[in-house]
Amino acid sequence: MTMSQIRRAIEQGNPFSIQMADGQSYEVPHPDYISVPPKGAFIVVYNDDESAAILPLLAMTGITYKKAEAAGL
Repeated sequence: MTMSQIRRAIEQGNPFSIQMADGQSYEVPHPDYISVPPKGAFIVVYNDDESAAILPLLAMTGITYKKAEAAGL
């Protein structure tokens, strides 16, 4: 994955999930749930329970886009 792919997914404003090399998946229901530093090799994904996951770019394997209606938005 590249940082520009992540930024493009955020700019579209649709829900998506990020798949990781270890098989885990992180949901991003809205652009407010993700932070991308101006320069860096990681992103931060926030959860509803006020926790966060710091995800290294090199371990990301893909993005799955979801329809807004299917995500309950």
